[in-house]
Amino acid sequence: MKNNAFNIIRLILIFAAVIVIASCASKRKAVKEGADVVTSVVTTTPSTGRQEQTVDLLNNNRQTARGMRSKISVRLAAGGKSASTGGTLKMKRDEIIQLSLTALGLFEIGRLELTPDYLFVQDRINKQYMQVAWSDIEPLCSVGADFFTFQSLFWNEIFVLGQRGVPAQKDFRETSSGSNQVALTPAGQHTAVSQQALQFLVNTTQILLERAALTATTGGNLSVTCDYADFERLEGKQFPKQMNLAITARSKRYSADITFSNLQVDESLKNLATKPSSGYRKVAFDDIIRQLVK
Repeated sequence: MKNNAFNIIRLILIFAAVIVIASCASKRKAVKEGADVVTSVVTTTPSTGRQEQTVDLLNNNRQTARGMRSKISVRLAAGGKSASTGGTLKMKRDEIIQLSLTALGLFEIGRLELTPDYLFVQDRINKQYMQVAWSDIEPLCSVGADFFTFQSLFWNEIFVLGQRGVPAQKDFRETSSGSNQVALTPAGQHTAVSQQALQFLVNTTQILLERAALTATTGGNLSVTCDYADFERLEGKQFPKQMNLAITARSKRYSADITFSNLQVDESLKNLATKPSSGYRKVAFDDIIRQLVK
């Protein structure tokens, strides 16, 4: 059990690290190679007359609640290793996303938090924590990717990079992607690499967001995809019970399969951000990287 707990902590740190490292590598490559950009995987002719309907219906299905909680089971995989555990997810809109992971369902071993200001990882086994400001992750900031990007992914919502709030019909163009699926991509000519490669796949029969994908340059080999499945009604809105977040960087794949149970709206959530006690040691991001490559 102890070894499994260490594996889970290690994989949590890898996930936090890859968000920073992979994006940095891809951004440097993008600047060097310029127009070598992967855009939408859909190459069909844009449809007409359905864009407003699809976007409006998706927006109508957005959760209006400001707080949500759920028990979760998580399978983390990276570098040929994997580990499974349970835990809880708590989200307060525009404030925090908190994943608390436990061993045997008895005690917390790690915590991952995203807030509008920073990314936070707490390692309770080794009594250490890491905190990185989004403003220090320059490549993400330069294209408008931040906490609100990940918030949209966790809330199963379409979004526009660098823009907060509910997106409008004019923000997207629509292309057919099969008999009951369409792809939404940012409208217009965008210069930001990631914005050109942002895509959402929508089930048009049930009006469900089934995939969000963010692809950078071919040279950087960076892609972030989030697949959703097993939808159920929550406060009258459809919400996925399964979420697979995968990051591919430098031809290596990192994934987190999350299954929600006892999903419920909780408007009472407040003061969730962790404040480590004096017994915890703050470690620099570079120190975490050195531990991971040992």
